[in-house]
Amino acid sequence: MNVYIHLALAYLKKQRGRTIALVLGVALAVMLVFGTNVIFESQSRNQLANIYKMYGTYQGIFTNLNKDLTEKIKNDKDVSKSAVAANLGNLVTDNGISMILNSTDKDYIEMSGYTLIKGHLPNKQGEIVLESQALKKMGLKEKLGETINFKIKREYKDENGLNQIYMENKSFKLVGILDKPKQYYEGYYSLRGFTYFKEGVNNVLPNNFITYEEIVKLKSKANLSGQLNQIRERYNIGRWDYDLNIQLVTALDDYSSQNTNASVRHFNILIVITAILLIYNMFNISLIDMIKQIGMMRAIGSSKKQVRLIIGFQSLFILIIGLSLGLLMGIAFSYIGMKLFNFAFLDVSQSTVYISAKNIWNALIVGTATVILSSIIPIWMSGMISPIEAMRKSDRSGGKQRNRGYHKFIKKISGITGEMAYKNVWRNKWRTIIIVVSVAMAGYLFIDDIAFLNNRDAVYNTTPYVLNMQDYDFKLLFGPNIDLYFTGYTNDDVKAISQIEGVKKVGTKVSMEGFLESDVNDLENDFKKYNGISDTKKNVETMIEVKGYDDDQLQGFKKYIDKGDMSSLNNSSDKYPNAVVYNYYYDIFKHKLKGIRKDLKVGDIMTIRIPVIRNGKIAYEDKNIRVGALLKQEWIAKGDSTRGARMEIILPQKYLMTISGKSTYDQISVQSEAGKDTYVYNRINKILENKPFAEMESKLSYIEKSQKGFTGVLKSDMVIVALILLIAGMNVYNTLKTNLLIRTNEFATLRAIGMTAKQLKSMIIKESIIYGLLSSIIAALIGSYNVYSFYSLVNRQYKAGFNISERLQFKLPVIPILLYSAIVIVICILSSYVSAKKVEKLNIVEGLNITE
Repeated sequence: MNVYIHLALAYLKKQRGRTIALVLGVALAVMLVFGTNVIFESQSRNQLANIYKMYGTYQGIFTNLNKDLTEKIKNDKDVSKSAVAANLGNLVTDNGISMILNSTDKDYIEMSGYTLIKGHLPNKQGEIVLESQALKKMGLKEKLGETINFKIKREYKDENGLNQIYMENKSFKLVGILDKPKQYYEGYYSLRGFTYFKEGVNNVLPNNFITYEEIVKLKSKANLSGQLNQIRERYNIGRWDYDLNIQLVTALDDYSSQNTNASVRHFNILIVITAILLIYNMFNISLIDMIKQIGMMRAIGSSKKQVRLIIGFQSLFILIIGLSLGLLMGIAFSYIGMKLFNFAFLDVSQSTVYISAKNIWNALIVGTATVILSSIIPIWMSGMISPIEAMRKSDRSGGKQRNRGYHKFIKKISGITGEMAYKNVWRNKWRTIIIVVSVAMAGYLFIDDIAFLNNRDAVYNTTPYVLNMQDYDFKLLFGPNIDLYFTGYTNDDVKAISQIEGVKKVGTKVSMEGFLESDVNDLENDFKKYNGISDTKKNVETMIEVKGYDDDQLQGFKKYIDKGDMSSLNNSSDKYPNAVVYNYYYDIFKHKLKGIRKDLKVGDIMTIRIPVIRNGKIAYEDKNIRVGALLKQEWIAKGDSTRGARMEIILPQKYLMTISGKSTYDQISVQSEAGKDTYVYNRINKILENKPFAEMESKLSYIEKSQKGFTGVLKSDMVIVALILLIAGMNVYNTLKTNLLIRTNEFATLRAIGMTAKQLKSMIIKESIIYGLLSSIIAALIGSYNVYSFYSLVNRQYKAGFNISERLQFKLPVIPILLYSAIVIVICILSSYVSAKKVEKLNIVEGLNITE
């Protein structure tokens, strides 16, 4: 046994360059698989920890429940823990700041992620705890005991099932202050207050207006959104009375799927295959180099098993050293990658690295499998070699090459050295295929990314967020913590923005939530199920969005008209105003557009209820409208749609403001002159500084955000591409070098019959170029197909989800293909140039004395 171990080590020591390549192949594969998995797991863990702190531990929330329903949900088979709070409406300040008001429940507060930083929870009527952020936005100091005045606003259904609004002024004593991490308030959030509540006594609201909301945590973390939707359907809860703790659910899905993450798995497969091809090729080359020694050993009595032990021990040594080096390199790669890449939707670049036993074990399995799969064939083949076969073995495949017509063409364009190079490439077809495939492995990934980079504007401009911007560059609106019935953008704001240098056009919009009165039989069945509407009712009110635009914007919407005429909006022939109606909703569970009212047509009369402001009070009033036009399905993606599960009704802005009593705008759209975007953006921000929760959407910011996300993916992909090319480059270099050593006698013969060293070197370089060209062709075919598949998928999704015809036109990624081809050919030429140096120093006499 010791003899064969010494022989194995002797061969590895003799071929140091090849041994280093083998070790590096294993080490790089282990490093990338281990490092990438560690980065994903570490970022997922850190992200999840931050999400728990910011958004709480609950996964879903159900609202507008009665007490019986809260008990059913609490005892549901899928629910692990729940907490219930009374929904007491909204607190509204004089300047329009709005926050949700709930009853005090310790479990509800803790599961929602709040921390009490001052005072105590309310224990009697009139006491309240608020978020420190709410006090800051209201311009108040964190002073306990202070009395704060609010309007209490609560929407409810009366005894006839009609929606109504209750409003009353109330005073509260501040007894406690809640807080969340600072990072929570940098994104989308809703403010909350908690007050004392007891059933059966006088509370801040009449008891018949009070409903309950319940937050739940599920027993299983698999398919959370699906489980929560099943609970919703189980208890006939409407779509608008249910929501996900979307940040937590997304983070949990991200964490649970890290082991099956498509991109990680894709990288791992690329890396492992490339490493297997390198190691297999190196072992195969080693076998050729050792073939005569193996023949001699077989001749003096060594068995097949003993010969195979030599290759087996070589594999074992390569595996041990490669695994050890790979794990060390993987740890370093993990620490660097945590700061360089960000695969999470939160910034966790400064978080700690978590190395689990699972990832170490996975890396060991990958490294071991890589070596076994790549060496098992050479090990088996080594035992099949007989002494006679060893004496006449040469570096060529069994088939004979024939002169074909294209050989003359190759000779004509590249000379005799080119023809010889082409024939030499195919002397060993299997080895050529291995080299070509290993170099092409990174190619299609490179071509995909660069093709997307070159066509990014077309891709980014097809996203719904950008499409909804229409011709405008900016949209000024308000966040969720504003009651738009008590604040908004004024005519003075519109005037100030219009006067900014570089502003080309300004548009205004008024919008409000209202209700559509319908006979239950007039509604589509899927819509009724989606909104929890029972067929036992005769008449129902469903939520709608009523919007008013200025005349200029209305004219721009003509292209979305399916039936009817937009011009009829301002030309009502009788007492019913004409409206443009969008009669579809988007089913978020089935990802499909569906209808709302059955057989709705132009000329139909509909009754809507909209909020009307009179003397500082809000109440719903009935208004009859005529359907003047119907919008195409594509409005939801291309138009100014909220993409919700509700009907949209568009009226002339002046008319809507007159009947509703609104004097302010909910949104201002701004189009800037070319090159003035940044200046206009900064000037508008100055105007918005003193408006609480005023926000500005920017077409440029949406594109920059998408670009930033893609840049992160591109960086990680290019690192993988570079390392795969490094492995493949080693494969090319070692193969070319070995070919030169094996063919020394052949080269000496060619020199002896008159071929110069320069011609030999040219032939070798042309061989390497052929490897590069063949690899580029394979990468180009696969890469082009992937780009085509991606564009087709996007187009199919738009068609299925929004009924939009083809958005992305496929173009052959010529530039990425040429760029990758250039990179690969340069790598191959460099490998051949380094390998061919020995040809220049070749001694003809010594070379002729060497046999293959």
